[in-house]
Amino acid sequence: MERILVADDEQDLRELLVSRLKRKGFEVFGAADGEEALALLQKERYDLGIFDIRMEPMDGLTLLEEVKSRPDTLEMEVVMLTGHGTMETAIEAMKRGAYDYLTKPYNLSELEVVISKALEKKKLTEDNQTMRNLMHARDNDFDIVGKSSAVEQVKHLIRRVADADASILIEGESGTGKELVAKGLHYWSKRAAEPFVAVNAGAIPDQLIESELFGHVKGAFTGAQKDKKGLVEVADQGTLFLDEIGEMPLDMQVKLLRFLETGSFRRVGETKERHVQVRTVAATNRSLIEEAREGRFREDLFYRLQVMTIEVPPLRDRKEDIPLLADYFLSKQGKAKRLTDTAMKQLMSYDFPGNIRELMHILERGCLLCPGAEIEGGDLMLPGTFQDPQDRDSVSPVQTLEEVERDSHRPGAHLYRLE
Repeated sequence: MERILVADDEQDLRELLVSRLKRKGFEVFGAADGEEALALLQKERYDLGIFDIRMEPMDGLTLLEEVKSRPDTLEMEVVMLTGHGTMETAIEAMKRGAYDYLTKPYNLSELEVVISKALEKKKLTEDNQTMRNLMHARDNDFDIVGKSSAVEQVKHLIRRVADADASILIEGESGTGKELVAKGLHYWSKRAAEPFVAVNAGAIPDQLIESELFGHVKGAFTGAQKDKKGLVEVADQGTLFLDEIGEMPLDMQVKLLRFLETGSFRRVGETKERHVQVRTVAATNRSLIEEAREGRFREDLFYRLQVMTIEVPPLRDRKEDIPLLADYFLSKQGKAKRLTDTAMKQLMSYDFPGNIRELMHILERGCLLCPGAEIEGGDLMLPGTFQDPQDRDSVSPVQTLEEVERDSHRPGAHLYRLE
């Protein structure tokens, strides 16, 4: 429901307009002057403002300027009203960002047409911004890098099921790129122009996760000062990605299961049932079937999620992709850096328990420690190795605790201790 703020110091006209627009299905609030309107704008979000130009102590043009100078109200459309209309005033209002300008006494039907067009423009602007954000995400954040048979198999599977409406479960160790697979399911599908909304179920406190997913109404709980749209509504017509689904509390799993089965939900504190069209993709680094057997995950939710399962291989099973991944990450650093043959051999012989995420951090560290254009083996500081100050490309094993204790008893060892 669109929210409209009417600011007019003529009480009868203000109340008439508020009442008329409420009957038309809008959520409407009235303000007697510009300062009262600003106070309301600080508390709530509005889609449209209807401001009288002649008000005291703050006039409508000043209020308009305030609205257009604030990041949280910049996208709000504004229609100006005046009983003293001149061409100069109209031009000034339009220069300051007003959508349109009407002179009192105005025709209510004409005003409704202007309101409709202003709200349509706002929605189009928001849709265009969403599209720009999505295209930016596609160009910069989404790229499944690799030529190994394991990766090619994952890509092939993504393309085959991308347009399906069924839920998908992505399994894989931490750091393997499960979110990239989820983005592939979205951007290679008919939903590519719609929102992709990622939620980390393990990063949201248990007491807030229902509100984050389904939203809440004003006054639903302490701190709920205004209505809030949930992430399932934000993802309407697009893809909802539930990362670390195994971390979701059991009581929330029941509500998620109902939503997946019906597409319906209620905001916290609301009796009205809402409905959205969302494709759900979930990811986990756990064995959900084992979690279900242990009573930590609902078995019915597991089977509802895994209509189709995509397994993302760990990096140790696709080592032939390491050179491609290294080139990709180094190019994103924006610096002309390259790995020496010795450094590449070290990477190829390492098992990467942290997978692609660990590789990315190792390369970032190499770029920081590398004084020139070539990243040596010692710059990578791989676990189990240390850098020899005399030879940046030489690598020796780190001493065990037993070796350190043995060496500490050798003659002269105290010279290197901190006394």
